[in-house]
Amino acid sequence: MLQTNLTLNRAWDALITLSATFAALVIPIKLVVGWQNRTSMIYFDAIGTAVFSIDLLVNLQRTRYAKQDKFIPEKKRGPASLQRGWLIVDLLAALPLSLVFNIALLRFLRFLKLARVAQFMRQWRQRTVKHSNVLRLAFFAYWFLLSAHWLACGWLALRGVAAASDHWTSYLRALYWTIQTLSTVGYGDVTPATNAETLYTMGVMIFGVGVYGYIIGNVASILANIDPAKAQHLANVEKLTAFMNYRNIPPPLQKRIRDYYAYLWEKRMSFDESNVVFSLPPSLRTDVSLFLKRDIIETVPLFQGAGDAFIREIALQMTPVIFTPGDYIYKAGELGRDMYFITQGTVEVVSKDGNMVYVTLTVGDFFGEIALVLSQPRTACVRAVSYCDLYRLDKEMFDRVLVNYPNIAAEIKAKAMERKKGW
Repeated sequence: MLQTNLTLNRAWDALITLSATFAALVIPIKLVVGWQNRTSMIYFDAIGTAVFSIDLLVNLQRTRYAKQDKFIPEKKRGPASLQRGWLIVDLLAALPLSLVFNIALLRFLRFLKLARVAQFMRQWRQRTVKHSNVLRLAFFAYWFLLSAHWLACGWLALRGVAAASDHWTSYLRALYWTIQTLSTVGYGDVTPATNAETLYTMGVMIFGVGVYGYIIGNVASILANIDPAKAQHLANVEKLTAFMNYRNIPPPLQKRIRDYYAYLWEKRMSFDESNVVFSLPPSLRTDVSLFLKRDIIETVPLFQGAGDAFIREIALQMTPVIFTPGDYIYKAGELGRDMYFITQGTVEVVSKDGNMVYVTLTVGDFFGEIALVLSQPRTACVRAVSYCDLYRLDKEMFDRVLVNYPNIAAEIKAKAMERKKGW
């Protein structure tokens, strides 16, 4: 139901955006060329009044739900005075004042609805993070073209419709002049003839210079931030290369380091999973950790039947680690302080001298659980065959969780003893 309401509200916002845009395009041109008394324009005013009046009722209903904390979060609602301000804007845009008082300029009150369009655009950019830069360019093009249309209508109002041309041809010539003036091209084939036109042209030129500078600055910013993760990765690689050259790191070791960073970029976009998850609020942190690790934890015989609360606690304590090909995750004789879960890659359980392979483990497998529970020395070595993404569960954290679940702790220890005898 909530998703349906969100979809309907977004569809309604899109309809209001189209209606406000249509009004912003039609009202100036019909006033300039004298279409305000046409039957089609009267119908247009009536439809606009109906749509904006319905929108006023919709926004009143949204405000009521917002006060009950059922629809819009507090930070999106804003203070009550701001909400009242928006309702006044919606009311003025909906009232057919131009028909009541027969004053054509009152039709420009419809333009107040463009403030709602700007609000919708901010919300769309916040929701669509992935394509934020694309939307930024699209919204700029929207406002630029709308402004060009208004300026063309202003030029047409000053110059008038040419006797030898129809309305559309005159408008197209006015739009042509506006675009070339805003873009600072200025061919000079259309020039001001009166003082009013000269002053108007100077104002458009000043506006065009600002727009031109805004375009250059924003395009440069968008291009620089189009892939911030990659830019940060390349910067890190450059710093690392400078460090290795300065410290005279041997070429073979440099290659291993570069290969590691290349793998990190390919698989994780250079993001540290632990830092990303830790930055989330506690509830989200738990849910994300459980989503990433639940299937792996539930495959461990020691943890089967432990219950959701225990699984959630364990998921929060698991940390991601990476091993490169040939790395020893641990060696025989070491005191067992942790266990591992494989999410990517392959490892081998090998003899102490590394010559005999006992078993090969891959995605979904785990190892080291008996030493984790019983704190006994490792009986074999574990070596990474390829790049391996693992989750590590530290004994100290594990024991800290077990303190809160004594019954589960006893069961896990009993299972570990049984598995040890089986080996």
